Amino acid sequence: MLQRSILQSSIGIAGLALALSVGAATAQEPLKIGLIQSMTGAFNTVGKAAVNGARLYVQQHGDTVAGRKIQLIVKDDATSPEAAKRLAQELIVNDKVAIIGAGITPSSLAIAPIATQGKTATVIMVSGTSIVTERSP
Repeated sequence: MLQRSILQSSIGIAGLALALSVGAATAQEPLKIGLIQSMTGAFNTVGKAAVNGARLYVQQHGDTVAGRKIQLIVKDDATSPEAAKRLAQELIVNDKVAIIGAGITPSSLAIAPIATQGKTATVIMVSGTSIVTERSP
């Protein structure tokens, strides 16, 4: 329950901060949040819980933040750090996400350099290892 509350708060705060920092010219564009989670594989229960928490937040609080629609883009890393890295690149370059929601520790570590290079805000949704936040400013 506490993890869900932290997740919901993180998404809300990150979305609001980003939406408020962007000019009015982009007010019509959706705020894209890419969730790279283990929907299949060994940690699928954890990944599904994180995605369900994000969807619950949007359901309970609405899909608009500071005048912008929230669009959740869910990607399954299949519990593979290599897949997570590839998916992060796709989300940043192709989908133009503003925020990435990272999953388990190995995937979060694989995503860190991509998010740093792409200057993409990242919310660590599952990993509890302190080194993850040190890998990407």
